[in-house]
Amino acid sequence: MAFPTKAKYVIIGAGIHGLSTAWHLAEKIKKKGNGSNNDIVVIDKGGIASGASGIACGVVRNNYFQPAMRELMAHSVKVWESDPKTFHYHPIGYMQISPESMRKDVTSIYEQQKAI
Repeated sequence: MAFPTKAKYVIIGAGIHGLSTAWHLAEKIKKKGNGSNNDIVVIDKGGIASGASGIACGVVRNNYFQPAMRELMAHSVKVWESDPKTFHYHPIGYMQISPESMRKDVTSIYEQQKAI
């Protein structure tokens, strides 16, 4: 595919933030029923996830103490599970080992997770 000579939107950075911006912008354009395949261009000096996003540990967890983070992660997982092949999403499980002193907090987080 040739690099387009014009685009309505140019997003610099193909990491998690740039690609998320492009994804949500494309969804918005699609929902409005206007636009073409060349409306959004994402450019990166190195490639997809070649910066900080690519060196992240790749762990997906939902045991955040902040409720907003748990809800965000639950939403993200639903998106990834909608097309695991495209998103390269491979759930394999996660284990957290905590001291006994954290039992009450961890139990509370678990109960809140079930409610999401």
